[in-house]
Amino acid sequence: GQRLVNEARSRGLLLGSAPDTFLGAAGRRARRLMDEGAIGRPVTGTAFMMGRGMEHWHPNPQFYYQPGGGPVFDMGPYYLTMLVNLLGPVERVMAMATRGQEERLISADGPFKNTTFKVGTPTNVLSLLEFRSGATVTFGASWDVFRHSNHPIELHGTEGSLRLPDPDTFGGTVSLSERGTDWQDFASEGDLY
Repeated sequence: GQRLVNEARSRGLLLGSAPDTFLGAAGRRARRLMDEGAIGRPVTGTAFMMGRGMEHWHPNPQFYYQPGGGPVFDMGPYYLTMLVNLLGPVERVMAMATRGQEERLISADGPFKNTTFKVGTPTNVLSLLEFRSGATVTFGASWDVFRHSNHPIELHGTEGSLRLPDPDTFGGTVSLSERGTDWQDFASEGDLY
């Protein structure tokens, strides 16, 4: 990684990497609203990536459940990158991790259908992130949830609340509640600001 940074610098180039979805229409809309002071000083928020995991659609999902895998390493970067873009650097983290199941059954079509494998990494992580700005956000990433009603990201400040769509995508609706009013939706697709 450092060699790539040095090479880019020596050539006068910029270097980027995934996830880049925070640069999509929804991320830009949210950034603009934050810059305009729509929620005031950010105080708190929530971010949730929850689902049942990959074995229901991926024909060879075992690697997702081994050391180096899991929901935080797989999907967490999209959520954390969006949060850092909107709130700044994370200063402190507290977290707990568990495994919902010791074995998983592959139900997706493919050569491993109806076989099981051992889970070697946490599949449910709950954390509290403290940002240098003073905001605190609860972040949860789980592959042990059948169904939920949490929004992917909500941020709450001294002047209002902001709701963001799934940061794994480039678009979607960003919603704002100013000082407790009804949610005002901003469809982000097509915006060129």
